[in-house]
Amino acid sequence: MKKTIKTVVTATMIAVSGGMMLGTYTTTAVAAETAAGVNQAISDLKKLLAEAIEIAAAGTDQEALKAKIYEARQVNKEITGDQYGARLQRLSQRLRVANGMAKRGDMAGAEEKLKEALKILNTFERS
Repeated sequence: MKKTIKTVVTATMIAVSGGMMLGTYTTTAVAAETAAGVNQAISDLKKLLAEAIEIAAAGTDQEALKAKIYEARQVNKEITGDQYGARLQRLSQRLRVANGMAKRGDMAGAEEKLKEALKILNTFERS
């Protein structure tokens, strides 16, 4: 009886951990593998930040701002490369803080952080 329970518990744990690994894998943003992909991600992120700044400046649609920041954070994950290093980290941090401000309803604060993020992004040279 103990051996049967142990076998069932072990099989369940393996199935759950395998499912979690697959679930994590499918929801993770895929980084751009080529210079062209990184350049496209940078262009997309600039567009998203400009749109998010407009929404924040209007100060009326908190949900739209949060959605736009979320989308920007996902695209940001596609930017890879040693040449971006610390600037990429600062950009990610500004997006994270802007997201928190948007969640709290601080549209002006979020707008300021988004402008800082765009300023940092504009220093990224294209390959």
